[in-house]
Amino acid sequence: MLSPLPEPESKRPTTPVQSGPTSPTTPPTGGAYIPPTPTPYYTPPYPTPYEPPPRPNQPHIALGDWLSGGWQVYKENGALMSTATLLAALLGTLSVGILAGPMLMGLFRMAFKTMRGERPEIGDLFNWQGRFLQAFLTFLIFALVHAGLTGLGNNSMHGLLSLVVTPLLTMMLGLTMSSIAERGLDVAKAINEVWRLIFSRDALMWWVAGLVFAAIAGGGFIVCGIGVLVTLPWMISASAVAYRDVFGIDDPNRTLH
Repeated sequence: MLSPLPEPESKRPTTPVQSGPTSPTTPPTGGAYIPPTPTPYYTPPYPTPYEPPPRPNQPHIALGDWLSGGWQVYKENGALMSTATLLAALLGTLSVGILAGPMLMGLFRMAFKTMRGERPEIGDLFNWQGRFLQAFLTFLIFALVHAGLTGLGNNSMHGLLSLVVTPLLTMMLGLTMSSIAERGLDVAKAINEVWRLIFSRDALMWWVAGLVFAAIAGGGFIVCGIGVLVTLPWMISASAVAYRDVFGIDDPNRTLH
């Protein structure tokens, strides 16, 4: 028996295809989005590094400020400074002057530490940092110059030369030893720098300052020599203050003025 023939495709029932949603062909209503204009990036200025104010060509000689500032530095550690001065004098004498210069540099180092707000120690007397020879030569040169100049002539001439030379040598020794302790200069450069400073214009005022320093330091011997344990470290501290005002020190945040 033969099977029926299939119906032609044109007569088969078809299912209509449902069309899905399509994207709109027209843009949405309303204004187009405009992004805001970016603001330019602001670069803050770099902080200005600390620069100490320029020093004048000829420093102002403020004797009163140096004395009061030196006293303030001394009294911060008065007992320690006086003890260190006594120890320095004993070691300088026992060593026949060999340790006099290095001990003096150690006393200046203690004064500068106090000016920076640090705590000085007796050990600073021996903290020479490789500058023992420079300190020794400095003290030796000034001692020989003083002995040579003041030893000339008769007694009257000796007194006059001592009056003229001692104050200048007092200031020069303090500033030279400070330069070696603070900046590590060699003795020739330090002396040359201090010489040009003192004898450039105001040599008379430097002489007056040295006269006062020498008179106060030597005045301590009047009280059985004990007073020098106060007056000498005071004048060392005053010389350190004078050095700071003329040449400056490394720490801009120092607390003592």
